[in-house]
Amino acid sequence: MALMQDNTCPEQHPAHSDATDPQALMLEDQNIEDFLDHLAVLGEQLFANGESVPCGLMSRRGNRHLSVKSSSETAAALNEIHHDVGEGPSFVAIAANEIVVVDDARHDARWPRYFSSSAVTGFASMLSVPLKVGNEGIAALNFYARPAGYFTSEKQRVAAVFAAQAGKALEMAMRVARYQDAAFDMRTAMEARTTIDMAVGIIIGQNRCTQEEAFEILRRASNTRNKKIRDIARGLVVHATGSTPRTHFTN
Repeated sequence: MALMQDNTCPEQHPAHSDATDPQALMLEDQNIEDFLDHLAVLGEQLFANGESVPCGLMSRRGNRHLSVKSSSETAAALNEIHHDVGEGPSFVAIAANEIVVVDDARHDARWPRYFSSSAVTGFASMLSVPLKVGNEGIAALNFYARPAGYFTSEKQRVAAVFAAQAGKALEMAMRVARYQDAAFDMRTAMEARTTIDMAVGIIIGQNRCTQEEAFEILRRASNTRNKKIRDIARGLVVHATGSTPRTHFTN
């Protein structure tokens, strides 16, 4: 349709500028943020048998790693050490997409800078489990326990099942968020189109011109004033009717 040529596309939803990027969506969508908050708390309760097992979640975005959510201040501090020193089990769990176990941090030589932190020394056992969306590992659930050898094979299995189910739920949450973004963009485009059509109708009535000529008048005004066509159209409708154009959609 000629009226929808040039400059009529609405801006992208500012909160979801890259909705096809799982990491971006994880960090930007509020519903997913709430989901991750709840996930960290559930993770700490996974081994609730008298021993406190803080749980944190670290996500990967490009080449950066970012602590996203934690079940407690202790878990947050332990996660931040990963980020600060640039090494640790969480990095490997995400990069290799596999479970990483630390049986005794006091005698583990794999990540000396991480294990040398005073905050870490109180937790001998650690377990990092990749959180997958599809086949891609985009985050790690990190569990911390004070006793050595705490994360037995059975506890690792339990954590892996929990992470697998959480990954499926997260994938669904991100899919819903993408659909919501698409619906928002479609509604915005329809509202912009309706406003432009209304403005074209007003111009036709005032100037007794064709539809194409009316749109050309809008386009020239857009270029002259350096404003988007839909904004010029909205101003014209407000001037002619005294009210902001409203679009009503039915299901």
